Amino acid sequence: MISPMLRLFQEGAKSYQPDFNGLALESGDPQVSLENVRKVMATGRVIEHIMVRPTGALVMFSTGEHFYAPGLRVATEGPAVEALARIAAEAGLGPFDQLFTFYQDLEADYEGQLPGLGPNGLPASMRDALKL
Repeated sequence: MISPMLRLFQEGAKSYQPDFNGLALESGDPQVSLENVRKVMATGRVIEHIMVRPTGALVMFSTGEHFYAPGLRVATEGPAVEALARIAAEAGLGPFDQLFTFYQDLEADYEGQLPGLGPNGLPASMRDALKL
């Protein structure tokens, strides 16, 4: 079953602000998104997976809660992909430096679940091609 937030994300919603206390207003700034997601994780919530598209990321927690972080993006150079790679590394998707390089090199229009580098992340052919 697709949750209402996932449906909105897939349909292109850009201004969803989840109801978590103490978070800064999401503005598209990578540092704000990074700090907000870390604050949510600090409450004990565990990231189940991350959905991405060119306009941001939807962080999905094992509790069924979601957090839309427009400052976390793939296929860019700089803070947006760096912040995404840091969150992904903290979620256990792989080592930061390898995730950073991989996420920078994704296609600019990539949409879908953010792959990790572990055995259940990338297909073996992609891992081999990336020499990971």
